[in-house]
Amino acid sequence: MTHDPDTSLLGRTPGLAEEHFAHDGLITKHAVRAVALAALRPMPGQLLWDLGTGAGSIAVEWCRTDPTCRAIGLERKAERAANARTNASELTLPGQFDVIDADLAKGLPEGLPDPDAVFIGGGATKALVNQCRPRLPIGGRLVVHGVTMEAEMLVETLHCDLGGDLIRFGVETADVIGRLHGWKPARTVVAWTWQRTE
Repeated sequence: MTHDPDTSLLGRTPGLAEEHFAHDGLITKHAVRAVALAALRPMPGQLLWDLGTGAGSIAVEWCRTDPTCRAIGLERKAERAANARTNASELTLPGQFDVIDADLAKGLPEGLPDPDAVFIGGGATKALVNQCRPRLPIGGRLVVHGVTMEAEMLVETLHCDLGGDLIRFGVETADVIGRLHGWKPARTVVAWTWQRTE
């Protein structure tokens, strides 16, 4: 856990190491986060919805790119929402990142301001995607990541139906194997990116 709300210690570039966040082990890893932020393309003054925010790492990284960026994270698990609030306090400026307790299986809560971009890192469904798409402005971005077979089938269907970009990538990190070293793979990630054009 690191205290750096004004980015003076760690800078603004996405991809902070996991050690800087409060989390329960389930967190978007730094390399995957950097890929997600590249697809989300944060711009000054814009608002992100981070749906299923978990530790809030995507929202935090979005906010750190510019002091005028804002994010709203929605999370159903109280412990994870608490971690996201801690990370918001320690790694973003006051008022940049708000966390809402919400079960997205019941749909989006009422009263959310329209986003400029949406990230769904887990628990994506076609219904949730269809709720988000019309809320985006022209040029708004929607990024869905998944690691399960069900998520992969969903994003393949979304890509076939709606277009956008679809990638699948894996990350491996050096790890100790006895007295030697080898590569330790993380789960393969599927990522679908869609931009509203009309």
